[in-house]
Amino acid sequence: MNDAGAGARGFLLPDLCSATAVLFLLLLSVLLAFTLELFAGGLKAFDWIGLGRASAFILWNMLLSAALLCGLRRHIAGWPLAAGAAASYAMVLAVCLASNLACQSFLGGLRAGGAPTIDPWWLARDLLICALLGGAALRYFHLQGELLRQQSAEMDARIAALQARIRPHFLFNSMNIIASLIPVDPDGAERAVEDLSALFRASLREGATTVPLTDEIELCERYLRLEQLRLGARLVIERDIGVLPAALRIPPLSVQPLLENAVYHGVQPRPEGGCVRLAVRCEPRMLRIEVSNPLPAAEAGASNGSGMALANIRDRLAAIYGDRAALDTGSVEGSFVARLAIPLEAGA
Repeated sequence: MNDAGAGARGFLLPDLCSATAVLFLLLLSVLLAFTLELFAGGLKAFDWIGLGRASAFILWNMLLSAALLCGLRRHIAGWPLAAGAAASYAMVLAVCLASNLACQSFLGGLRAGGAPTIDPWWLARDLLICALLGGAALRYFHLQGELLRQQSAEMDARIAALQARIRPHFLFNSMNIIASLIPVDPDGAERAVEDLSALFRASLREGATTVPLTDEIELCERYLRLEQLRLGARLVIERDIGVLPAALRIPPLSVQPLLENAVYHGVQPRPEGGCVRLAVRCEPRMLRIEVSNPLPAAEAGASNGSGMALANIRDRLAAIYGDRAALDTGSVEGSFVARLAIPLEAGA
């Protein structure tokens, strides 16, 4: 079996060095020590000093084991499942054994005046507790790692599927543009085919959930050039775009569908045409993109088919950024406005 297959079945562990994981281990250590002391002495004869000793011992074992596993998690993840699980389990038991022996030697030396003693029953008890709880914890962490990997794979598949839904929609409209140009402007149709080829080379690019904002703006310019050939003077385009930092990234095909809706549902139904405005600005923590178009009159027979594209963009934003990004739409003074907000810290 190849390495990729072996790695895929490896023993997965989450990042135990993260602040969340360390806090969880701290709380678990105190709760475990409290439970053991409560069971041993009862509530009436509860030993607070014993609780402190037990908490310190358990916490030391947990944090040391977590630190060692954290340092080796990338290597263990590439091992076969049985080998990775066995190595992690043995490491936890070795930490418990060494800690118990060191603790007994230190305390025994204090009590016996320099003659350390080892209690095998104490050692066996700690090893048994560590074996039971450590095995359960490792199993939990492995299942959590598998769940995170499955969620990541599902997220990648979901984003790819959502992006794939855009391509037939865009292709259908673009081919209509070219077909309308062939009888009246063959040269323009040829240039449109070249633009369409460039558009699809970008839109069919695989493996990226985000692209540079400058690439998306270039994609929009190519699309608007196609529409300008089709609609001529009926389509007026206003741009308010400043200098765009090269590091800014957004989901691919997240602005072009907004412009497509603006043209098809705001300009095309109007005999006199209309103006489509594209504004892009960077705030300290948010990238804001606004696309506006005139609201067509009811008698113009405006289509209401823009819902699929807007829902598609919202789904992809939610898949990548969660609730930190948003696409809002509404009517403002006779214009339909779509506002796209993407967090810079996630997109840069």
